[in-house]
Amino acid sequence: MIRGLSFFMIALAPMLLLDRPAAAAENPLEGDLRDLSVGESVEQLSSDHYVHFACGNDGGEPGEAIDGWADYAQCPANRDGLHEVAFSYAEDNPWAAVSDKWEGTKVAGHPVQPSLLITDDGMVKGIRIVTNGKPLYLKKKAFLLPIRIMGRYGRDGWTCEEHEPGGGKTAIGGMFIDRLCEKTFHDRRLIMKVDLYRTAEQHGQDFTGSTRFEIYKADAG
Repeated sequence: MIRGLSFFMIALAPMLLLDRPAAAAENPLEGDLRDLSVGESVEQLSSDHYVHFACGNDGGEPGEAIDGWADYAQCPANRDGLHEVAFSYAEDNPWAAVSDKWEGTKVAGHPVQPSLLITDDGMVKGIRIVTNGKPLYLKKKAFLLPIRIMGRYGRDGWTCEEHEPGGGKTAIGGMFIDRLCEKTFHDRRLIMKVDLYRTAEQHGQDFTGSTRFEIYKADAG
């Protein structure tokens, strides 16, 4: 079922930007994630302020460590033929001096696992950002990250598919979110998946709570 975004999210959407100082929010095309942008070649990427390079695992716990961006080919290609390179922000990242919200590997205050999706010939085709569910109280708030994303890329133009409870998925504290949204922004294709629910196999403090945001360089033509 296709629906517009909820009133709650629309009302709060202008609040923020995507992990950049406020002055940079005016033009998201100047950088998709800090100084990293889709469409760049591996040779253009700076390794300054980034550490813990490893083969990505679809946004999950990273796998085999690699030395840097240039070793992307050591990571197996996914079904789309892209090599996922996970990384973390170094503690000396200059954004940390702006505010403590930039400390650690976070986006808009949410702990995340970021990764680049790189083609065989070394072009950054996509950027993947997945909340990592740590600590628990922030996992419960992961569904709020889309508010920040919409504040950066605009509230209009999103097409969202919203699913109702069912198939073993139930609400948590009266809230249920199983939403997939997409938007074309200039030459970017944005995909945002938001989940907040409990499955039949989950009990107590175990639940599904995450936001996955992907930025792709749209194909020409």
